[in-house]
Amino acid sequence: MMRLETAEGPITLNLQRGALSLHLYGREVLAYDRAGRLWSATLGEITYRRGLDNRVQAIRTTPDGVRRWWLEREEIRRLEDRLAGQLQALERLLSRGSFRWITPPADEQIWQEALSTLRRASRMDFQALEADARRFAEVYAPIGILPPDQYLSLVVQATIGCPFNTCIFCGFYRSLPFRVRSPEDFEAHLKAIREFFGDGLWMRRTIFLGSANALAIPMPRLMALLDRLRRIFPVRADREGDGFAGIYAFLDGFTGLKKTVADYEQLRALGLRRVYIGLESGHEPLLTFLRKPATAEQMIETVRRLKAAGLQVGVIVMIGVGGDRFAPGHVEDTLAVLQAMPLGRGDLVYLSDFVEIPGTPYRAQAEALGIRSLSPAERVAQAQAIRAGLRRADGEGPRVAPYALEAFLY
Repeated sequence: MMRLETAEGPITLNLQRGALSLHLYGREVLAYDRAGRLWSATLGEITYRRGLDNRVQAIRTTPDGVRRWWLEREEIRRLEDRLAGQLQALERLLSRGSFRWITPPADEQIWQEALSTLRRASRMDFQALEADARRFAEVYAPIGILPPDQYLSLVVQATIGCPFNTCIFCGFYRSLPFRVRSPEDFEAHLKAIREFFGDGLWMRRTIFLGSANALAIPMPRLMALLDRLRRIFPVRADREGDGFAGIYAFLDGFTGLKKTVADYEQLRALGLRRVYIGLESGHEPLLTFLRKPATAEQMIETVRRLKAAGLQVGVIVMIGVGGDRFAPGHVEDTLAVLQAMPLGRGDLVYLSDFVEIPGTPYRAQAEALGIRSLSPAERVAQAQAIRAGLRRADGEGPRVAPYALEAFLY
């Protein structure tokens, strides 16, 4: 960390392997990847988060909670052009040496790397970031959703779309025919990812094997894809050393049973660390209504196999789904299923507040059954009941955390 004093006030620069953050004059905090792409900007009471598709979300915390909204294109233009101009002025000031060191860099190389990253970021105005977003769209199919702990992962798409597309609440993959990439196509995709991220690659800490259900790929084909992956993006064997800190992926409970404990042990040896399962509910009538492809018992058995192989698990539960018709059974049976799963320290249970996605069949089918949506207070009570049921006196249970779909931005 480097600190210096200018005529306008103090500046802190923190150069990391994959990112540069700037604390300017005690008022603003900016973060960029090492390729110069804007990641976030905190300006006064509002934090702006930019996605690689050049969408920008504004976030403001008030006494009433967190408010999020998306910027319009002209607002994005003004923000990005303003920040680029500000960095251009800062670059000129630092290059002239018009400052006084408070905490100097450990060596000249670190300072030069910080200046180089700052120079790249100063050139990333709206026009440049729009062009970068077009490159992103050439490399990736749409990225529907990620678990909250994987928002800073490097997504690699071994599959496109979802093999089922039956869930009436999900609209992430309906326009994408499901396909598994060939090893050759996957390798080309990986190389395009590496070229796209450039010096910003190491802002990404883990690898997320996408898209919706990549672990459903049969073992021989999956092993061939993982071989290509590990050749291009190294995965470290433990917490120390170079490379990405493990591979993470979604899996559904139905196809999860097509792999044995030995299969999962083999995948763990190749770097798989945590698998995320969309349980949504343990209440079978609700799962049938939602048209989930797996039963609660199948999801329990899949988790048992994953845990027997030494893998961590993330289980996603929807709060409020099914409304008043299914609410009592949803809480009772979901708790029973979660308690039947051998979850412990290192595992996650995500509570995701149900959001009706426009264009999905959920609304029409709920109205046909006369289902009333739960009020905010009823949803809070539902989440509290599940949290209370998972609380263990020995502290060895899974960590329970919120999963806000509206916060996702890649």
